[in-house]
Amino acid sequence: MYKIVFFLLILLGAALYFPQTRPVVVDTLEPVINPVFIWQTKGEMDRIVRELQTVIEQGSTLPDPGERFNRWMERQFFGGARTDAWGGPYTLQLIRDELLVVSNGPDKEVGTADDLTQLVMRQSRRGRR
Repeated sequence: MYKIVFFLLILLGAALYFPQTRPVVVDTLEPVINPVFIWQTKGEMDRIVRELQTVIEQGSTLPDPGERFNRWMERQFFGGARTDAWGGPYTLQLIRDELLVVSNGPDKEVGTADDLTQLVMRQSRRGRR
C-alpha cells in the first residue's frame, strides 16, 4: 500500500514540476488542494498577526497599509511566507477602526467571498480587562 502511495506522490510531483502539465493537475485536484491551501494560509496569517501584536505590545508604530506593510513583510518574513498559498501577496487593510491582514484567496481577486481575513487587535491584551 505504501509503495502505491509513494509512487502516486512521485507522479504528482513530476506532473507539477513540468509547466505544461501543472495547470491540468492543479485544476483537477483543486477540490482537494484548496482546503490544504486555506489551512496553510490561515496559519501564516496567524503568524503575521502575532508579529503585529508584538509591535503593538512593544509600543512601536504599526506599518501603514500599502508599501510600508510590504516593506515590513520583507523584513519580518523570508521566502514564500510573504505570499499566500496561491502566490498572492498578503495585504493590510484599515476598515473603519480595524486592521485586517488579508489574503485574496484562490481567485486572487480583491473583495470576493473567498478572501481570508485576520483581525489585528489594536490594544495590548495586557491592558484589557
